[in-house]
Amino acid sequence: MSFPAHPTYSDFERTNRPYASRLEAFLASVSGDKAAHARFLNTLSMMEHMGSRRIVMTQSTPALGQETLKHMAEEARHAFFFKRQADRFASTSLEYDDADMIAPAFARMYFKRLESFVVADVKDEAEPRRMAYLYMSMIIEFRAVWAFSIYQSVLDARGVPLSLKGLLAEEQGHLAEMKANLEALGAAGSERVTRFLEKEQALFVRLLERLESFTDKNAAAA
Repeated sequence: MSFPAHPTYSDFERTNRPYASRLEAFLASVSGDKAAHARFLNTLSMMEHMGSRRIVMTQSTPALGQETLKHMAEEARHAFFFKRQADRFASTSLEYDDADMIAPAFARMYFKRLESFVVADVKDEAEPRRMAYLYMSMIIEFRAVWAFSIYQSVLDARGVPLSLKGLLAEEQGHLAEMKANLEALGAAGSERVTRFLEKEQALFVRLLERLESFTDKNAAAA
């Protein structure tokens, strides 16, 4: 399935429908194993930390406004939230090393390759760092809202004492903010959005395959 010319979140859900059941199956499996669940939560913490750090590194200019500072703070808080839950499930303090995460190389690759793709695409814009930040954030938030919604439904179905509802509301707010900022620049409906979403989907599928491989190995070892 391909994205239309002016993709909405509904289009994102439709285009990612083939992967929803696969992510749900992975989450159901990993949430049933406390140690594995801790490692997955720690991986999410690392990815949120990467996002927060990139905002700090690329948006710390004299024009830095409240909205961007708020986004920066909330992404850092999301990293803390997932880290705290990971340590709680593990009953110990986990680190951002390979032994304490699931598919960390692919998780990092997902973020870094998407960012490189976006940065290269907007390099000739008048404000390339700002444009890259807005596009990158919007594309990542599409995935976060989609994935965390599925994750919450799995947690509820399995009775796992973990709520993502507050975090999910903030991610939905970020998605709306980035879209509004791009619309103000006349860039939210450009063909770039479709290109970026297609690139993100390809990278996400590679990460999902690696996550599925982890649960397959765990099942075989049990």
